[in-house]
Amino acid sequence: MNRPLLDLQAVGYAPARQPIVAEVTLQVRRGERLALIGPNGAGKSTLFQLIGGMLAPTAGRIVLDGRRIDGCSPDRIARCGVGRMFQSPQMFPGLSVADNLRCALLRRVPAGLLRRVATDSALQRDAARWIGDLGLSALADRPAQTLDHASLRTLELGMALAGEPVLLLLDEPTAVIDRPQAARLLDLVAARGADRTLLVIEHDLDAVFRLATRVVVLHQGRVLADGTPSAVRADPRVQQVYLGMDPGAIA
Repeated sequence: MNRPLLDLQAVGYAPARQPIVAEVTLQVRRGERLALIGPNGAGKSTLFQLIGGMLAPTAGRIVLDGRRIDGCSPDRIARCGVGRMFQSPQMFPGLSVADNLRCALLRRVPAGLLRRVATDSALQRDAARWIGDLGLSALADRPAQTLDHASLRTLELGMALAGEPVLLLLDEPTAVIDRPQAARLLDLVAARGADRTLLVIEHDLDAVFRLATRVVVLHQGRVLADGTPSAVRADPRVQQVYLGMDPGAIA
């Protein structure tokens, strides 16, 4: 049996003995699209921070593609192949859209080659292709800090994907954008991230059930439910605890 790409074993985070994440055991298979949902305070973003190296677990271990990464620095984990979209867009605000994409593409290049590749025509062509695919051609020369939120989210997604991660963490990618914009972003995730392993936090359940092949529900830092979108949708515990509804209320 093939090993999981991401393997969390009894992962916990309890600063000052106050558990935020408690004994989470979770495996993500290569190519899977897994959505992580749960009420506010369930520990979702904390779990992302543990996987991405922003926090170090106080218990358990995290293994990526056979390599233990718990406690590693964020830059080292990124070099291991973890890309990420944050709750608030993260890029170089003073650089243009094109230059931000070029910076993301440079992550694929060994450090010793950076100087030679920085002005390479292939890099320029790759950046231009990504900008076109993202639908940002008209904004290519605009500083990132001048973009609207939906365009920033699109740019951040493109930057994350351009680095060719083996695992892509998406933290509320459709937050603070309207439904048509969210639908376009999710279509982009589905199209350009088709061969990537995705782990996504999302409060919009329509987005969750549209994108995910598997859903995990966190409650009070623990896994409450784990299954297909339809199975989780029908789970009375999820309806009562996460959604605050009576069983059967989700059509």
